[in-house]
Amino acid sequence: MVAPNPLRISLSQSFGFSRIMDEDLHCISETPQFERPDSAEKAIELLVQDQDYTGKIKELQAYLDKVNEIVKPGCSPEVLKVALNFISSLVNFLSHISSPKPHASL
Repeated sequence: MVAPNPLRISLSQSFGFSRIMDEDLHCISETPQFERPDSAEKAIELLVQDQDYTGKIKELQAYLDKVNEIVKPGCSPEVLKVALNFISSLVNFLSHISSPKPHASL
């Protein structure tokens, strides 16, 4: 009997983050220099922000990798139940905060 492959959660595959980040970095490198004197400072600030964002994505991926190590076929029912509860709550919360909010009209 062949054991089933463990589920692999990957941000780069599931959401295309590596492609998006590559495209963003490519666009930044090809952006023409602004003619204002503070353009270099703004470019550095954008690069620092992009590195911070990339670092946070990598941190999130590390957490997902750890979940993959713990929650796999053969884990205890309790571990599976807790993981499902937390992941479903997280997905619901993220879906709620990322959905567009309707604007009130007067």
